[in-house]
Amino acid sequence: MCLRKTMLLFVFCLTLVGSLAEGADLVLLKDAAEKGSMCLDGSPPGYYMRPGQNGGADKWIVHMEGGGWCQTAELCAERSKTSLGSSTFWPNTSSFAGFLSGDQDTNPDFYAWNMVYAKYCDGGSFAGNVEEPVFYNETKLLFRGRMILDSILASLMEKGLDKASEVILTGCSAGGLATYLHADYVGSLLGKEVKYRAFSDAGYFLDLPTINGQRIFREGDQELLKLQNCTGGLNQKCVSSFETDEQWKCLFPPYFFQYIQTPTFVFNSLFDTAQLSGLQLDCLPPHCNAEQMKFFNNFGKEMREALGVVNGSKTSGIFADSCLQHCQTLTDNTWTEIEVEGLTAAQALADWYFEKTPDEYKHFDCDFPCNPTCPVKATDPDPSNTLF
Repeated sequence: MCLRKTMLLFVFCLTLVGSLAEGADLVLLKDAAEKGSMCLDGSPPGYYMRPGQNGGADKWIVHMEGGGWCQTAELCAERSKTSLGSSTFWPNTSSFAGFLSGDQDTNPDFYAWNMVYAKYCDGGSFAGNVEEPVFYNETKLLFRGRMILDSILASLMEKGLDKASEVILTGCSAGGLATYLHADYVGSLLGKEVKYRAFSDAGYFLDLPTINGQRIFREGDQELLKLQNCTGGLNQKCVSSFETDEQWKCLFPPYFFQYIQTPTFVFNSLFDTAQLSGLQLDCLPPHCNAEQMKFFNNFGKEMREALGVVNGSKTSGIFADSCLQHCQTLTDNTWTEIEVEGLTAAQALADWYFEKTPDEYKHFDCDFPCNPTCPVKATDPDPSNTLF
């Protein structure tokens, strides 16, 4: 019951991220569904797309939606009756902001690119692959995440992705994890002449115990791996490096980042509020007691240390702020106003991607609560301004 309640809260936190601005049309993949590529409830998968223009017509950003995971059949059955498990809830149009914005002032380096928002409806970071349906009471469930990813990519190839000159795979939260998981696989489908990069937002999940000492994240990922048969959808170099009973580690980026061959930019708060919530910290400064503050500060230390494998990569970049945030690419203010070492996330990514400066592109913030550009400050008396 504790795991179930915690994961429900965690999923709730992971879905309260940003609003999308600017119109994009829904593309439902009904033909793919007839071949087995389906959401949890059997409805067709899909994506939102805004075509590129002018110099961005052959350049693509493919964003993978986040929204937590369902590690048990019960949670997946509940999820199948929501927009995170069924396309029947998706509107015909949506809108983009932040890194996906078509506004030149907000997104000067990428605004004209093709923008794709891959909808998330499998509950397993696009990694699951179970051929036969699974039933929970009377609810029929389909775990076809990898097929969904393949069908979306196949559809985009028909729309011009096969002729792309540049591609960035991105996502936030569970979609940020999916970016790490599938970066090399997606790259293998593109031509060698394509400039291809990965950019993960809030997907650097840590294998840590809760404030009460429980291993909820680890146990949840072990259950996810079994329930959705995710092994084939993980980084295969990581999978081959661990015995079967330890392959769950390939769902935690600190364990498998070293195997990713795609140049990757990591954007993550050192004090990721969704992870802290999932680890059962039910406060934010200044509303925490001494024990809670110790846990809070230790999490920041653990995150900084876990990013060491990224820091040691010559092809990767980092923007690690100390703001109380989760998923910062999808809103204009967090994308363009938070600064680390004098740069916003938008500027830091562009510097890395276009190699604008002779830099290693690793930007670590000072310790909380030092950053005055953070939208939520330690002195904010209203904790409702956070994701909790």
